[in-house]
Amino acid sequence: MFSYIQMGGPFMWLLLVILIIVVVLAIKNGIRLFLKKNADQAGLEHSVNAILFWGAYGVVVGFFAHFLGILYAMEAIKNAADISPAIVAGGYSVSLLTILFGLIIFMIAAIIWFIYKSVLSRLEI
Repeated sequence: MFSYIQMGGPFMWLLLVILIIVVVLAIKNGIRLFLKKNADQAGLEHSVNAILFWGAYGVVVGFFAHFLGILYAMEAIKNAADISPAIVAGGYSVSLLTILFGLIIFMIAAIIWFIYKSVLSRLEI
């Protein structure tokens, strides 16, 4: 796992921080939602929505890092005299790591958000 993060470059570390934020928010909101029965409803809903925001932000960062990496790769290919297709394919597969990690973060955040929103809607009734 950490070898993929190192291969993906500095944006993968940012995505790891976003994943940690999502997990911390999920734990904090889970405690507030399931253990404290008289929690502030509006504040809790806003905090639950923050989970989905950070998940979506992870996707945006993943796509940004991918396109930035491809931009740098195309510049390097343009300046190189001769380049192997295997090197291009390897570089492209590494650039896809950020999108994959961002999408995984979003899927985790969306599942947690959906569960928490379902519980919140039952509490409002």
